[in-house]
Amino acid sequence: MRKIWRDFVEGFILKHPALFSAVVIYLYYLFTTLDLFKKVKEGIVSVSDIFTHFDSLLWIWGLSYLFVKLVNLQEQRHREEKLRMEQIKQYETQIAKLKALKDFTFSLRDLIYNPLTVIMSASARIERRFPYDNETLRDVRAIEQGCRRIEKLLMEVKEFEEKLVIGEETAGSEAVQEQLVSSQTK
Repeated sequence: MRKIWRDFVEGFILKHPALFSAVVIYLYYLFTTLDLFKKVKEGIVSVSDIFTHFDSLLWIWGLSYLFVKLVNLQEQRHREEKLRMEQIKQYETQIAKLKALKDFTFSLRDLIYNPLTVIMSASARIERRFPYDNETLRDVRAIEQGCRRIEKLLMEVKEFEEKLVIGEETAGSEAVQEQLVSSQTK
């Protein structure tokens, strides 16, 4: 029985509050009018009875209007909450992707810097061992130049990652500020 009532409330009343209000108003109007006709038939009708009959109808119209507005506001709040939750989910997904990118670049730099350090120290030892061998020095300098290019590339990757982090933090703080402003204006 409760399920039937809940389905009725969710299916009809909340989806069509104006129609539900109209049914309530006209049923009330029907019963009060029948009561008024009964009083007219008995001959005990005063002007105050007629005024009370139509006065209550205006109050019910006002309450129905408020009911419709309340249901509409509740639906709007529900949509905004759903949108906010969706934005938070997207933001958390972006943070997770950014963290994965940061971890990847950190491990990539670590994997490259270790062998690069070995190569640079070995080339420095070779340069000290053979200071007058021009062909060896040229090869060592080419190796060092390649190592510097790799270091420069890793620094560019690090700078790109930092820009992503700063951009993500800025976007996240702007989204939070917008949500705070919108919640405060309500």
